[in-house]
Amino acid sequence: MTANILELSALLEPLAGTPQTHLALVVLLLPLLAFAVLYLAGKKLPRQGDWLGIGATGLAFALSIYLFTQTWNTEVHHSRTVWFSLPNSFIADFTAGILLDNLTVLMLVIVTFISMLVQLFSVGYMHGDKGYSRYFAYLGLFTFSMLGIVLVDNLLLLFMFWELVGLSSYLLIGFWYERPAAIAANKKAFLVNRVGDIGLLLGLFAFYTYFRTFDLEALRTLMGAGEWLNGTFVTGYTLQGMAWWVELSPLFLTLAGLGLFMGCVGKSAQFPLQVWLPDAMQGPTPVSSLIHAATMVAAGVYLVARCYAFFTVDALTVIAIIGAITALLGALAALTQYDIKAVLAFSTISQLGYMVMGMGTGAHDASLFHLTTHAFFKAALFLNAGIIIHAMHRGLHHTHQLPDVDPQDIRNMGGLRRAMPLTFCTYLLAAAALVGLPLFSGFLSKDAILSGSWAWAQTMSQANGNSLYFVVPVIGFTVVLLTAYYMGRHLWFMFFGTFRLPFDVQALRLSAGQEIERVMLLPVLLLAVLSLGFFFSLNPLSFAGSWVMQGISLTQFSQEGALLAGSLIEAVTTQDAANGTAHLMIGLLSALLGIAGIGLAFGRYKGKSSEALLQEQPQGALAQLSYHHFYLDALYSRVLVQPVLWMARMLYRFDKRVIDYTLEYASKWLVVFSKIVKWFDRWFVDGSVWLIGAMAKVLGRFGRGIQNGKVQSYYAYSLFGFILIILYIMLN
Repeated sequence: MTANILELSALLEPLAGTPQTHLALVVLLLPLLAFAVLYLAGKKLPRQGDWLGIGATGLAFALSIYLFTQTWNTEVHHSRTVWFSLPNSFIADFTAGILLDNLTVLMLVIVTFISMLVQLFSVGYMHGDKGYSRYFAYLGLFTFSMLGIVLVDNLLLLFMFWELVGLSSYLLIGFWYERPAAIAANKKAFLVNRVGDIGLLLGLFAFYTYFRTFDLEALRTLMGAGEWLNGTFVTGYTLQGMAWWVELSPLFLTLAGLGLFMGCVGKSAQFPLQVWLPDAMQGPTPVSSLIHAATMVAAGVYLVARCYAFFTVDALTVIAIIGAITALLGALAALTQYDIKAVLAFSTISQLGYMVMGMGTGAHDASLFHLTTHAFFKAALFLNAGIIIHAMHRGLHHTHQLPDVDPQDIRNMGGLRRAMPLTFCTYLLAAAALVGLPLFSGFLSKDAILSGSWAWAQTMSQANGNSLYFVVPVIGFTVVLLTAYYMGRHLWFMFFGTFRLPFDVQALRLSAGQEIERVMLLPVLLLAVLSLGFFFSLNPLSFAGSWVMQGISLTQFSQEGALLAGSLIEAVTTQDAANGTAHLMIGLLSALLGIAGIGLAFGRYKGKSSEALLQEQPQGALAQLSYHHFYLDALYSRVLVQPVLWMARMLYRFDKRVIDYTLEYASKWLVVFSKIVKWFDRWFVDGSVWLIGAMAKVLGRFGRGIQNGKVQSYYAYSLFGFILIILYIMLN
């Protein structure tokens, strides 16, 4: 064995905190402090404490900006301390620390910025809600949990914050707990995510079993010190003076990596666990914006990025395929939805599939770039959807008409651009970014993923002699067309044509001179403007010059340790650099597909009457398949849920009719037996004891009567005894 051997204890040595890591800890604790105060005393505070939640998050955002300036492309700040130790010389110390690198500070800014804007928007959206202070408390807990995932430097702490995010999402999705649909949705989200978390737990303990640490930096260094020998990955380390050699098969490393990826499958709603995300729309719309844009669903992609060094080529291939399938299924399901939030929810599933596909194809930086751009334009779309839903409620309430009309159904809208021009403009900018039209941020990040996946397909096809790998980028291009189509349809139903309900569309406005509350307008304006491409690249038509991609490239990993799939990543990077002309063609094709999709949608619905749009239903088997999300819920219900419920009912009946029946009648017979024993004890055992005592008493009295002290009596007794003896002798 020629692999380098490292001292594990040295890799886990405590690192003194820096001012930057101390500030990062403050950023982490600010939302937690707001949560504690609001949850315990929010109703007693002025305005029920909304200013406290917004102020804490705003301060966290300001500190995140400062940390960004101190860290981005300058130096990495890392502090570590011993968390606890176990009295075993073969177990390394458990450490806890904060890691600030380019990826961390980028996520810090995104999370705090989106959370701040969502809370600001919620002041208008949630005004008058009876759970107002509780809502802001839950947002603080949610933000704290996500910041914990971003900041910690080891897998064990990451898993703890990971579960806190799950709890926070459970509380927020079911915020309106008086609604049965909301309770069903938060239970579904919680349970489906636990399925993925089981895989994550198995994956992180698989690595701990062999490397005896959860520390990400130490794990990357140990991976970098290893090498492949005869098809086996070999590395070594010393602990307490004893050398340990680790030999791991490619299959084990692949399965362990896919275990970590299972966490992403659950949290980032990848196939086949994406079914929870559409139902999560039961929570308040600002919560949907927060979940979809920068927190919960992004956590899975962030996890894959953090653990990228631990994935083998086979694991990345599986990740790419899962991402492509998810992107396609999400886009197909969005084609026929009528709920304004459902369209955006399936769109999020599709875009997350894009990010995961990029991770699997080696476009690590492109995926994180798309995560960044998606955070802004998807938050803008959801907050705009909240404005529209708010306006529809207002219009229906003021006109006292049609109490059964669904205010979220886009078939009940139409012509909203006349009454809500600002909302239309901001929605249009964000939708253009989602579609990926030139000059918008989505064009840059999608183009980067498509280019990376194309280079990956070329590399894999050349290495394995199989052109099937090109299916992945072809699915990516197909999704571009589908995204443009369903967003064009979405826009037409809401903003074009005539208003389809029997009252004036101007009733949707807050007043004759004001479209919406200003506190709700400011966040969507900021987010819509940030959907423009030049904020992310000086050349909004080329992703190559993007400062985001340059700052989160894989060169950071090469400084700390090698990637298990390093040879593939290097080959893909080389191929991508050689695809100069292909990049132009990919960008042009992507733009044309986007324009074509919008044109197809407008062409299909432009000639339809308001009555036809109002009554539209999905027609045909394919449309029904899309509308019902390929019946995945029904399939899982039939294959998984119903059998489990049936088994639970059978076990309940067995418990009631067999176990409880047996115990009940056994107890009755035990009572009968105990009464028999009691009777026997009283009359035989106690009676025998009493009889012996009584006989002793009688004999005692008799003996006492004989011993009376009179000589005459003694003489009579002696004579009587003498007579008895004589009779005995005579008779014998």
